Amino acid sequence: MTGELIALGLFSTLTSLITAVAGLGGGMLLLALMAQLFAPVILIPLHGVAQFFSNANRGIIHRTKLEWIYLKPFMLGSVIGAFAFVPLVVFVNPVIGAVAVGLFILLVTWFPAWLKISNLPPIISGGITSGLGVLFGATGPLAMSVHPKANWSKEQIVGNHGAAMAFQHGIKVIAFLVAGVQLYAYLAHIVVLFAGAWLGTFVGTHLLKKLTDDRFKTILKWVLTALALRLIFLNGYQLINS
Repeated sequence: MTGELIALGLFSTLTSLITAVAGLGGGMLLLALMAQLFAPVILIPLHGVAQFFSNANRGIIHRTKLEWIYLKPFMLGSVIGAFAFVPLVVFVNPVIGAVAVGLFILLVTWFPAWLKISNLPPIISGGITSGLGVLFGATGPLAMSVHPKANWSKEQIVGNHGAAMAFQHGIKVIAFLVAGVQLYAYLAHIVVLFAGAWLGTFVGTHLLKKLTDDRFKTILKWVLTALALRLIFLNGYQLINS
């Protein structure tokens, strides 16, 4: 038990630090690391709690940089999109969908002028990304790919994305609680996740200050690319071998 908690604390600290510096990427790494410790039935709820803490920390730290004119409709759209897309889950092949999402992220990241999705009203972009996240996962990279980042500083990008993702993960955790998942039985794990998320975000925020906006946006673009390629190759391999 003690060894498990120590490992969980290290995982949470490391991945929160990565996300605080790069804007995203730590969540998917944390999921892979936690999968070594927990069964799927509790893995996803605990990961949701960890992501809520990590993202909320970044939103709080950069609270003076939050663009509420953008965030409020984006969050509303996220709720609408999640409920609207849920009925489609039974009709969608998640493997093909994940490949499509990976291609979508690459397209928006490298050729944003083609789709101009960052120019859409945030209630629509929030609905699209939340709905696609319900169907295929990858909510964080999807949302980051459509934020209007061109005119934001690195602190605005990290803070606003953190606030948006904290909202989405918070809804997910509430849904698990309503469904009867007994998260209170893992209180010690949750405390460790929170402590690691706070420490990683604190250290990462100080490292972020050392990056210029241009350097940060370059790093962010390549992190998004790496995550998209991961989705494409992992799921493409399943398609080839199915």
